[in-house]
Amino acid sequence: MEERKIVKSGNTSYILALPINWIRKNNLNRGMQVQVYENELGDLVIATKRALTAPKEAIVTIKVDGKDFDGICLEFLIAYIHDASSIIFEGKDITKTSGKLLDFVKFFIGLDVIEQSTKIIVVKNFFSLDKETSPGVIIKKMDMINRAEFEMLQHFFHKGFAKEDFSELQRLNDQNERLFNLARKSTLKLFEYPQLMKNVQTDALQLVKDKMLAQALRTISVGLLNSGNSFLFLDNSRSEIKPLKEFFEKAYSDYQDLFNAVYNKSGDRIKSFIKKHFGDMEDLDKLLKTLEDPLMIQVTNSLHIIRYNLEIIAQEALM
Repeated sequence: MEERKIVKSGNTSYILALPINWIRKNNLNRGMQVQVYENELGDLVIATKRALTAPKEAIVTIKVDGKDFDGICLEFLIAYIHDASSIIFEGKDITKTSGKLLDFVKFFIGLDVIEQSTKIIVVKNFFSLDKETSPGVIIKKMDMINRAEFEMLQHFFHKGFAKEDFSELQRLNDQNERLFNLARKSTLKLFEYPQLMKNVQTDALQLVKDKMLAQALRTISVGLLNSGNSFLFLDNSRSEIKPLKEFFEKAYSDYQDLFNAVYNKSGDRIKSFIKKHFGDMEDLDKLLKTLEDPLMIQVTNSLHIIRYNLEIIAQEALM
């Protein structure tokens, strides 16, 4: 970091000399234009025009021969999150895993298979960072999906839970997983190219919060899925179900109240949630100690995880 003096030029203008090394690095010259804007902290940011559109990363090739499927998927996930322009699966034995690979690719947003043969599969990345794919918008989509999952699980207490219900719950959870991966990708892109934050109306502090919120929402979605899995085998007419129903409905009500407070930036309502939260957790612990059925214990543990992540969301919203 270096300091530079502001020089007055005329009655209404001031001039600041730009570092020569920065000029050379960005291939700038006299007469060229740069972008000047004020960030959320009140700092003045100077960026070259080319910097406002982040370049795609290099093409990534994944060798599949001799690797287990989980290892291949991990390599693909890393390439996806780092926004590779194309991801190529390559190997002599690719036909043995092509079906699984194609199903796996469908699990990610913004990708499409553009070429397939007996030795390669080429996946093109059509992702474009804009307001619709910003972490803040993705979080709202994840929230709406979680609400739909809560609504689906309410069916159990009234009419039981069928395989068709669980399949729909699984579909919703899969969509949240896709959105979570997209949120990770968008967040990383914005940290790599901070000049893009203005385009999607965010800043570094909000990105840190959004990353935590996305993780918490994803964990809540998994907790709801695990509850649905237990509901498949529980009898909703049992007497022990009544207190569980009350705890579940309370969790859903608190979930909605908390997110409404977060969206409205109501600090008082968020603090009120946190105060009541600890009492609710103690009540859940008391219920857990009375249970013997493994399925009931699993649902109660899932509710515990959901409430713990609601606490994380509330605390992040207050920072």
